Amino acid sequence: MKEKVKLYGSVLILILFIPWLLTVYLHGGLSGFSPASEADEQLEAQVVSVLASDIPADYELECLKAQAIIVRTNLRRTDGEDDGGWDEAAMQEAWGEDYEKNLERIRTAAAETEGEVLTCEGELIYAAYHMACNAKTRDAAEVPGQETYTYLQSVASADDILADGFLYVGYMEKSEFAGALAELFRDEEIDADQMPDALQITERDAAEYVTRVQVGSTVVNGEAVRAALGLSSACFYFSELEGKIRIVTKGVGHGLGFSQYGAQQLALKGYSCAELLQYYYTGVEIESR
Repeated sequence: MKEKVKLYGSVLILILFIPWLLTVYLHGGLSGFSPASEADEQLEAQVVSVLASDIPADYELECLKAQAIIVRTNLRRTDGEDDGGWDEAAMQEAWGEDYEKNLERIRTAAAETEGEVLTCEGELIYAAYHMACNAKTRDAAEVPGQETYTYLQSVASADDILADGFLYVGYMEKSEFAGALAELFRDEEIDADQMPDALQITERDAAEYVTRVQVGSTVVNGEAVRAALGLSSACFYFSELEGKIRIVTKGVGHGLGFSQYGAQQLALKGYSCAELLQYYYTGVEIESR
């Protein structure tokens, strides 16, 4: 009788421990196994949420995986602070009948890169990204306030000119134009009739994005003007036509780092996730943390 009790006890213990043993095995043995913390699980859920809102879900999986690593890197760098991301309702509204398919692609991209981040010299990078640049990404060394990000160097991304919204041409009333800029140049007298000539673009970087704008003695950077006017890019040009301000922009976003459209075109040519990231970021490593 005692032998049977021992036997049943041993079988019960084995049954209880089989799932744990399988998990340990799949994670490479006891020395490499550490169960995911609640914080890690929350962060990975946040990666899915932000990834869904940041990039078209029908992009190539390798491109989605690269963006997932970018999202995770930035979340870890800012301790999970991010004001973006979609909840389930937003995903359903955006994707409609493609909801299930798109969510599965986004989840796959996040799962296949779980824990992976971008580093440079052992430190998490500022993984800047944008939708499309002006045929080549910008060099952070030429962008006011971004000079320390040495891994954000200019690379060719010629296919970006084919992206939807790459070229914008629009018009604005002079009074509206001057009013939008008034807060930026509050120490100057903004005369709508003198626009756009009174707004002097005095410097562009090598990718043709505006880096220095001046009215009177006040100087601001191109990104500030872009934000004030609600433009898609700081690669902008102003002129007067029939009494209105003609606005031309090239690119979508700030033009630094990872170009989503450019990466998609490279992914279609067979580039892997790692190759995409190491193309758009100079001297970086992909690490698991």
